[in-house]
Amino acid sequence: MSMNLVLQQILVIFCYVAVGAGAGKLGIINPDQRKYLTKLCSSLILPFTILSAASMEVGAKGFRSLGIAIGIMALTMGGAMAGSLLLLRVFHAEDKFRAAMTSLITFPNCTFLGLPLCQALFGEIAVLYNCAALIVFNVLFFTIQMPLFTGGKINLKAILTVPTLATFALLAMLALGIHWPAPVQTVVSSIGSMITPLSLIIIGVMLSENDLTAIFREKAVYLVMALRNFLIPTLAMLVLMAMPMDARDKLCVLVYLACPCATLTTIYAIQTDTRPELCARSVLFSTICFAISLPVIIAAGQLLFGM
Repeated sequence: MSMNLVLQQILVIFCYVAVGAGAGKLGIINPDQRKYLTKLCSSLILPFTILSAASMEVGAKGFRSLGIAIGIMALTMGGAMAGSLLLLRVFHAEDKFRAAMTSLITFPNCTFLGLPLCQALFGEIAVLYNCAALIVFNVLFFTIQMPLFTGGKINLKAILTVPTLATFALLAMLALGIHWPAPVQTVVSSIGSMITPLSLIIIGVMLSENDLTAIFREKAVYLVMALRNFLIPTLAMLVLMAMPMDARDKLCVLVYLACPCATLTTIYAIQTDTRPELCARSVLFSTICFAISLPVIIAAGQLLFGM
């Protein structure tokens, strides 16, 4: 893969983000409208994006790679979560700080940033690996992370989000060789393709709602960025080297795991009053630094994977 292509896609992504930032600053999209668009994106458009991949022919090799990807993502996110909780407990961090930092370090922005980027770089196969990311993300977030935010008990029903149900529907269709009729596929793909501009515009609006100078004064954001953008993807890269997958598929999984902090962390931090300022600043700082960290991680991945 040409590094010029990677840099071009990063530029495209940040152009979309700039459009969102401009819309936020001009008042075209206010915070309430941004929240509505976020829900629209995650609950309606994302499921269509997932189901649009039913046109693929995966085969036994593809399902084996999907299983490996789920295992690697579970190992990476689960290891990051366990390590964060242990380290923060050793340093006697207070509960809300521990909950916020654990979520920021553990969960990458696979959907709003990773999916449009991977689709541009790797094509339709990116949706399949996004399914792997969604399964692991939702299981860990709603069974372990949410009780950290709320102080409550595990709620298994919370895992059954619309995107998760769409993911399992897609896997069933691929396993059974079921495809949408041509007119339906056109509609599903057209709606699903909206994920790229809309999700990135939402990130831009979020940027516009914050004081960027305050971000750089928050010391914890540098630690979060170093772990989320660099250390965790590096460890994942070393694990991927030993996996029986095509180099291109390894790189796609790596890009998902190299994504900056998930915006979902900020959403639930605000709802539960769990250090919302720290979460918002960390998500935005990690996203800004992604323009630097991604080319570094991809270049290292290409070298190690023999691309």
